[in-house]
Amino acid sequence: MQITVELSLATYENLHRQAQAKGLSVAEVAEQLLEEAEANWRAAAFEQMRAEGIFLPKKPLPPNYERRYRRIDVQGKPVS
Repeated sequence: MQITVELSLATYENLHRQAQAKGLSVAEVAEQLLEEAEANWRAAAFEQMRAEGIFLPKKPLPPNYERRYRRIDVQGKPVS
């Protein structure tokens, strides 16, 4: 899929310089920057939610914790 994005000349020149320095195309650099921006946005959003108490930190399991599963016999056809 191809999408056209309008950029100012200064922004394009900046991307072009970064691309040349990294040995990549302008599109590849733009894609990397967008992925980084999305990752940063997600991290900031999760941090904000933690700060507001929406997400609580995961409690560590005790060092001697062992998961034990109990088999449950059921009647009828298997689900999977």
